[in-house]
Amino acid sequence: MSNRDRYNLTVDSLERARRIVDILRTDFGFLSGNRRVVGVAGESGSGKSVGASSLAHELSAQHYQPRVIYQDDYFVRPPRTNHEFRLLDVDAKVGPHEVNLALIAEHIAAFRVGRDVVAPLVDYPGNRFVTQPMDFAGADVLIVEGTYVLQLADLDARIFYSATHEETRERRRARNRDIDDPLVDQVLTLEHRLIAPQAQVADLVIDADFTVHRRA
Repeated sequence: MSNRDRYNLTVDSLERARRIVDILRTDFGFLSGNRRVVGVAGESGSGKSVGASSLAHELSAQHYQPRVIYQDDYFVRPPRTNHEFRLLDVDAKVGPHEVNLALIAEHIAAFRVGRDVVAPLVDYPGNRFVTQPMDFAGADVLIVEGTYVLQLADLDARIFYSATHEETRERRRARNRDIDDPLVDQVLTLEHRLIAPQAQVADLVIDADFTVHRRA
């Protein structure tokens, strides 16, 4: 079981997920039995992780067979080690190259043909990666969540949570997951410049008030 199963799903997040499923079905041909991939991106604290989990929950309720993969599991280095590596040269070290996007792409390709994989899983307290089996054979929707995932080519629908790190400061503080270091604000500012442009390729944009917008 993924450690992200602990995310607290709210009535509002599930209601929003129902609206998104309706849009995916009517506008993007997401029908049970058809393999489809949806990317969910946004800045730290934007709501993308809860959004991805809520979407999976609602898809299951509507008789789909969803799977979720989280970008945090695909970092090249575990969290504390990655933080220390950033300290060497934050401007050069922060960015999509911190993530093994190629491996995510490989796992999307495996999902497309129904081939199970052994995927990484981050162990935050242990500052390491372990592994977890991903059962793709019986799945029909793959949700790919993470800050940079809309850069992946093989997506059928793209969702972007547009709240910035400045707008979500209290939300991030409440979840108490980020490393407590002044460097974090600098990293989030750098990430903002890299993540925000993905809104331009999104099919659905969810704003800071969690209103769902279709992009023209």
